[in-house]
Amino acid sequence: PLPVEVDTTREGRAPVREAREGVRASEGLFGSARGQAWPSISLSSQYVKVAFPASGLPSSGDFLTDWTVGVRLEWSLFTGGRVSGDKLVAEANLLEARLRLEQALEQAERDTRSAFTALDAARAAWRASAGTVEQAERAYGIAEVRFREGISTQTELADARLLLQQAQINQAQAARDFQVARLRTALIHDLPFEGEGPPSTP
Repeated sequence: PLPVEVDTTREGRAPVREAREGVRASEGLFGSARGQAWPSISLSSQYVKVAFPASGLPSSGDFLTDWTVGVRLEWSLFTGGRVSGDKLVAEANLLEARLRLEQALEQAERDTRSAFTALDAARAAWRASAGTVEQAERAYGIAEVRFREGISTQTELADARLLLQQAQINQAQAARDFQVARLRTALIHDLPFEGEGPPSTP
């Protein structure tokens, strides 16, 4: 069993989340580029008290109210194609980001399935290695008895010991591979796809 409950949904994978954020950012840039073609209106207001005393410090009756309100309308009529060019670039970037998201979703499904297949294979290899070690231990025990009884040679005993040591090494390697596969499936939600480096921000 896995040490924790594993999120195997492809939407939860880190590269998919990164690609989805890229789509949102591209959508924002596309909306901004498209908005350049529309006029912009700004409203400003300023309220101050001013005084012009004849001498010394002003009194409360010397202050006058100065309140200004302004409205500004901006509309770029002649841009030399810059606005339409920015819009085309932003639209292309958005399309590319959406394609990257689709690819990430497909790869997430394949990668998750591959990780659990590797886990099953590693578990099977680890269990098989335990049986191999058990057989090698029995064979070595028999070889020791035969050597003590004088019906086998030192070479036969050395070969049996070598096979036992090799079986133990293989078991240790299989145990290590199983733990690595087990850890990968447990942490798969936040890991990059197999064969890729850590996620990078474009």
